[in-house]
Amino acid sequence: MKKTDYELLLKTIGSPKEYSDGLYLVYIELYKTTKTFKKIISKHCTILSELEFGYICEVNMQKIPEIARSLALKNHAIYQIVRLGKITK
Repeated sequence: MKKTDYELLLKTIGSPKEYSDGLYLVYIELYKTTKTFKKIISKHCTILSELEFGYICEVNMQKIPEIARSLALKNHAIYQIVRLGKITK
């Protein structure tokens, strides 16, 4: 297997230790999309797009666990949360 510089790749997706106001593009996958899910998620971030099974959102790093917690408290299954990359404006 070829050695890869993972440090370089990880710089573009962020770190849990980041407490800046930097925004990330994040995909939140659920078993379906509903008005209830959209309302819960939008309390923590900006939803840019609704897909068949989830949402593309603009969020800072520290809000990602808050989204997961809010959904879990209402007993909603999360299939994955993927940081797609840092947004530069």
